[in-house]
Parts: sequence; C-alpha cells; structure tokens
Amino acid sequence: MIMTMTTMQMQYAFWILLIVSISIASSSTVPSLEGITNQTRFCFPRKLNQTMLLNSVRFLIRFLAAGPVIGINYGRYGSNLPPPEALPSLINSLSIKHVKTFDLDPRITKSFANTGITLSLCIPNDKIPSLSTNLSESESIIRNFILPYHKNTIITSISVGNEVSLLPQFSTNLVSAMVNVHRSLKRYRLHNKIKVSTTHSLAILSRRFPPSTANFHKSISETVLKPLIRFLQRTESPLMVNVYPYLAYKQSFPSIPLDFALFQPMNSPKRRRYIDPYSGVAYTNLFDIMLDSVDSAVKSLGLPKIPVVVSEIGWPTSGEPGETAASLENARVFNQRLIEHTRRRWNKVPVYIFALFDEDQKTGAAVEKHWGLLYGNGSRKYDLKL
Repeated sequence: MIMTMTTMQMQYAFWILLIVSISIASSSTVPSLEGITNQTRFCFPRKLNQTMLLNSVRFLIRFLAAGPVIGINYGRYGSNLPPPEALPSLINSLSIKHVKTFDLDPRITKSFANTGITLSLCIPNDKIPSLSTNLSESESIIRNFILPYHKNTIITSISVGNEVSLLPQFSTNLVSAMVNVHRSLKRYRLHNKIKVSTTHSLAILSRRFPPSTANFHKSISETVLKPLIRFLQRTESPLMVNVYPYLAYKQSFPSIPLDFALFQPMNSPKRRRYIDPYSGVAYTNLFDIMLDSVDSAVKSLGLPKIPVVVSEIGWPTSGEPGETAASLENARVFNQRLIEHTRRRWNKVPVYIFALFDEDQKTGAAVEKHWGLLYGNGSRKYDLKL
C-alpha cells in the first residue's frame, strides 16, 4: 500500500508535535506574570511527561504510516473469467492488497496463500437459518473452509450473508447465526484475527436526508439492527454497508448534480455545498452524506458510533441507452477521486470497490453487468493511480 502524507496529515502532525513539545517544556522554568524576577515552575510529574511523550510519538508514527484501505470485490457471474489462480497477479497489477468475495470457495482462498493480500469471505445466505440454530453447522464451516487455510492466507473477516437485513426469511435468524460463527472462531482462538459481520444495502435506511436525521426502517431497527450492532460492538467488528452514490444520483435525478456525486474537484470555482439544516455540517460530495446517514441512524438507536467498512462502492461504465452518467470516463473519475478522498479523510474508512470484473451473466438491468475495473478477459478498462 502506498503511503502518502497529505496537507491534512501534515497539519495534524504539526499539532501532535506541538503537544509533545509542550509536554517536554512543561517542566521548564518560565517567568510569572508578576515580574521577571519571580520564577514559577510549572511541572507535571516526570512519569506523566514521559507517558505523554511516548503516547504522542506512537500515535504520530501510526498516523503517518496509515493509508486508506482500498479493496476490491471479486464476483463471478461472468463468462470466461480468469481462473482463481490468476487473481493474485491481476490484483497486484492494480496495486490492491484487499479482496472481498461472495462465497467460501477453497480454490479462491488457497490462491491467495502467501501473497500478502487480505481476504474477506462470505457465507451464502441459504446457510443462515441452519447456522442460527445449529452450532455444529458453524463448526463445520470453520473446520472445512477456515482452518486449512488461515495460516497461509490472511483472512480478515467473514460476512454472514449478503444484504439480508430486509429479507424476513433470513433477518430473523441473522444475529444468532453471526453469534454461532463467532463462537466457533473463538473455539479455535481465531476470533481476534477474523471478525464476523454482515453486509447491508442502504435500503435499511427509511430516511437518509438530511443525514443528521437518518434512521433505520422500523420493521428491523429494534428487532434486527439494534442487537446486531450491539454484537458488532461487543466483538469489535465493523458495520459493513454497501454505498452506491451512482444509484442515489440516478434515483434522485435531477435533484443531485452529477459533479456532486462524482467528488467534484477541490479547486473548482463552482464547487457545490450541501449544508445539513439541523447539524450545520457542510458537504461537498454525496459519499460523505451517505456515510453520515449511517452514523446518524446508529445514533438514533441510542448506540455509540461504530467503525464502518464500505463493503461495496463503485460506478458503472455502461447501462441502458438513456443512462448517460454510466460511462467509462465517469467510472474512472469517480473511482480515482474516491481513492484520493479516502486519503484526505481524517477518519479513514476502508472501501471495497465494486468490482474486479464485468459480470455479463448477471440478471436484471443492463447496468448490473458493467461495474468492473477489468473486462471479463482480465484487460483493464482504465487506469487508476493507487
């Protein structure tokens, strides 16, 4: 991962170093206001000074070394896609070090062994009911799909299902299924290394705008999401959400300007701003509004803020004949500016771009087939600077 030091990082570094300097100087003799002949010594205990200094330096090192986590989603609804064994070299060519999958295929997990690339796996939706009531089912999954590979492949998380929060046949069993998977990981002392979560679409929000007033659908807020988020907080796992500014732009057209959805340039003389009328927070892009809506919805449940992973985000390169915003250039601009924006953010949020390949076997609208950074044969659609 490339490490860069942005202007914002330099500013924070300045303040941290200033704090360090103050902590060192706090035991020095300084003149009092009563006169230069009267000397007053302001001291913190030596142990506190050393602790402050050590903690400040550690924080500074971590901050300057930290870069944004930029990952990629690997879906397989495509014809003639490269085999799993070809994935590491393709992904390395994109300078990406984090991959999210939609299944537990051992062939994929094994292909990433000893590559330094992290892997986020997914348990299929249809396993959720049995997982919720049968601990032996989760034990079997861990034994067969995790234990043989975790020493050589960096598995960081398991999503229990994909976008099932609003599906009653799965949502009622979701939390108990997640608990059982966590228990099985804990049995093998892998619960600190591999986190258990589940991905959500933003359809879980009944209200999104203004972001400070966002909340979850009443049908799932107390019965599903509240216990689910408590589980995530208890296990120090992230809330995984799929954030699609393109879809929000399309559904709200023409209310949302295209450049606002595309991370308008910072130096643009006509840079647009949206100001939340209740919080007063000013926004210059749709992505931050959507993220803050999730934070506000969590807060509306009376729960503390939780780390968020953007498990899917991207922009399509093609769509129906009338979908002019779905274009190769807009996709390149969006994803490049997304990467730059995540570098600038003080609160760094991991993002997984959707997707690695175009998937021509997907059903539904034409746009569903055209989200890849690569064509189905593995060739690049456009270049990204990571």
